[in-house]
Amino acid sequence: MAVQYRVCTTVAMNHFPTFPEMLDRRASLHPDRTAILFLDGDETPRQLSYGELWQRCLDVAAALDARRDGGKGAEIVDPGRAAPRAMLLFPPGLEFITAFVGCQIAGWIPVPTGYPKPHRAMPRLDTSVADCDPALILSDSATLDRLNRDKLGAAAAVPVLAVDTIASGGCQRPSATTADSVAFLQYTSGSTSSPKGVIVSQRNLMTNLEVIRRSFGLEWGSDSPADAPTTGVFWLPHFHDMGLIGGILTPLNLGYRAVLMNPQSFVRRPILWLQAVDRYRAVVTGGPNFAFELCADRIPPQQADQLDLSCLKVTFCGAEPIRPAALRSFASRFASVGFREESFYPCYGLAESTLLVTGGRGPGKLSVLDVERDSFASGRVKLLSPDSGRPSISLVSCGFPTDGHRLVVVDPETARSVGERRIGEIWICGESVSQGYWNHGEADADRFSARLVQRSGLASRLLGELNDGASYFRTGDLGFLHQGKLYVTGRQKELIIVRGRNHFPQDIETTVLAVSGSVARVAAYSAATAVGESLAIMAEIKRGASRREFPSLCRQIRQRVIEEHEIDPREIFVVPPATIPVTTSGKIRRNACQQRLSEDGAQPLHQWRRSSGTEAPPLPLPSLPESATPEDVEEVAITVRDWIVQWLVVRAGVEPDQIDTGRAFGDYGFDSMMAIELIGDLEDSCGTELTPMLAWEHPTIDSMARLVASRYCEGDRDEPIPDRSLAEIGVGRA
Repeated sequence: MAVQYRVCTTVAMNHFPTFPEMLDRRASLHPDRTAILFLDGDETPRQLSYGELWQRCLDVAAALDARRDGGKGAEIVDPGRAAPRAMLLFPPGLEFITAFVGCQIAGWIPVPTGYPKPHRAMPRLDTSVADCDPALILSDSATLDRLNRDKLGAAAAVPVLAVDTIASGGCQRPSATTADSVAFLQYTSGSTSSPKGVIVSQRNLMTNLEVIRRSFGLEWGSDSPADAPTTGVFWLPHFHDMGLIGGILTPLNLGYRAVLMNPQSFVRRPILWLQAVDRYRAVVTGGPNFAFELCADRIPPQQADQLDLSCLKVTFCGAEPIRPAALRSFASRFASVGFREESFYPCYGLAESTLLVTGGRGPGKLSVLDVERDSFASGRVKLLSPDSGRPSISLVSCGFPTDGHRLVVVDPETARSVGERRIGEIWICGESVSQGYWNHGEADADRFSARLVQRSGLASRLLGELNDGASYFRTGDLGFLHQGKLYVTGRQKELIIVRGRNHFPQDIETTVLAVSGSVARVAAYSAATAVGESLAIMAEIKRGASRREFPSLCRQIRQRVIEEHEIDPREIFVVPPATIPVTTSGKIRRNACQQRLSEDGAQPLHQWRRSSGTEAPPLPLPSLPESATPEDVEEVAITVRDWIVQWLVVRAGVEPDQIDTGRAFGDYGFDSMMAIELIGDLEDSCGTELTPMLAWEHPTIDSMARLVASRYCEGDRDEPIPDRSLAEIGVGRA
């Protein structure tokens, strides 16, 4: 018998205890308003109204109920097993959202995970499955058909369910979740052997969604059907906390229209992000630091001039170290088309606090400090004037602690708070902070229950120390406070964050050790560069190794690391025995590797460095005939081939004498990000329609050049290019 779910008519939107209750209320208030609109290249946008979204979520919940109760032909989940977990394995799109909320309605715990590549191992999925022991993997039919179960480990034995095969028309029902229920598990690692699933409760989630609304200065969406929907545009991956909470759940909570993009579409052609902002008149968007660098670097003025970004009220930036030069470059490039620097919202957050920890009181002009570089070593920050002439570092303020949350900067050795402009570990507490990691021991639990050690008497009062006995979460991040604002300086922990993705050094080191028996010890660590954080690898060689092997060894290391971790090292150092710094107990001191290389007597035996694509100026377009015919294929192929060679030198950092146009792209250390960038640049340069998979289907410079030339000369192109790229997201305004 169907149970009619209650509809609350008097409670304010920001008082709902759970996300399903909020979404149900949204569906009853404005069922026909667009909730989610998904853009994927030149395909017709797909969308769901609030009413349709809620119904789809109920359909998933009904299917999960059948699994719990034992429906016909279904794998039975033990009803006595509390809160079963479901891994969510989806490409970018609408189905992930219906599965995520459907799990919550049914009382299951959704566990977002990364989307699999065809015929590839899935270490993130396997390690997460081994840790949280899910009862089911939810996905769509196409993904499950492509899934190579022979390459799976623990995940191979887990039953699967394709949500696009679930019959529609599930009945209304009360949600099985409460404020204290687990809303989802957010795994923080990519392929670590010891994954950590942050337990995010409904109370954590709803608290942080309200914190985001108030901190961003965003208004609730209008309840009037006559008003145009307020819109946010996002390309962020849905399995990352910023993409899930900031890009999907926040707009839904506010009653907005969330316009979502495939992350690959953004990397391939960054202009598509800003065109979507313009097309749908978004008031809020954002991303990691690298996204703003990519736009400033790869969007030429002639394309930028066609935009109108005056609609943006909030442009947040977080997830990795924020470089003021990157944001200023973006603001300068797009100021003429209405972008206002005052819309920037630099912030600091992490999954253990659901998402947002600190930010401004609304968006505003960047608050930047110039500090003496050498003062970092002493832990006492010395401010400098911009024209001091002394070596300095510019830091962007990440704002104040959000409402209802507390932040202290602490000496990690003494557990005492430090004064302003003193570097220490960032500790936080508040209702957004998670209760801990799933299925982990006392060492991890202690990070969530840290307590300050109080000084006695006058010293404590002068420093204004708190004495409330509160438990804090130790973030492992380092920073300092100045006039109450947080400035993040680095990490005590050794996590490597490149382009918004987390990489654990232990995983990369294990990969490198397997490359060659001549490597005795490896250190993978974060290296600061002019364009942000990057990966550096130090490989300590065994005695007796031949120097002739070192160039080949570096190439093999790059290829293996790219293949298994999808990150291209910025630099690789082959060093003599006893060079990598270690503790007295033999643990690698990764954060001391850069300092060791600068010391006398610690010079590498061999080193390899690549240039960064974002450091290079835009490449000139190849000169192609305007009225090409099939007879021009050879001539055009030569021009395109030469342009790809130039691209490899300028953007991928390949030495010219190493290039052979008959060699595979993988031999030059291509990762998936670089392949997407090359395809995007070829599209812009030649006006041909390509896909990222073509880099693998046509794996050499010669074959890629011939493919592009054939398409170009056969008329498979649209001109002018800016109009074609606009057409990929629809013509006209919403």
